[in-house]
Amino acid sequence: MRKEAPVKGTGRGGAKGDAGAGTRLSRAQLLALIVGTLQIVVGMVPVFPLPPGHQTLHVCTGLAGLVLAWKHEHARLYGIALLLLYGKLLITDMDTSGGWLQLPTLETVAYGRTALAGLVIAFVPAFSRR
Repeated sequence: MRKEAPVKGTGRGGAKGDAGAGTRLSRAQLLALIVGTLQIVVGMVPVFPLPPGHQTLHVCTGLAGLVLAWKHEHARLYGIALLLLYGKLLITDMDTSGGWLQLPTLETVAYGRTALAGLVIAFVPAFSRR
């Protein structure tokens, strides 16, 4: 069996050897990690007075974001899932609150924020072009 020579680094980032090869996260992965972490914080820290069911929903979607952020395709699917789930909750909450012209509740703002984050995760370009 023939031995292969180790591949040397490409010179990007100042790393030598193959220590950092292939570990660059795409924008969708990074955003999924950030949004997942923030979802967990919003669900666990009692800064925002949310009902227990909503806290559980935030923690579960946050954990899903942390798990799905390890592959680019999975991070995109996480963004689509956030957009669909929280978009549906946003529309349902706005319909049951009495009208579109009233001030939004804290839950409605949280749903809209998360649906918007899902939209950004789903459609942001993977890497910047140089």
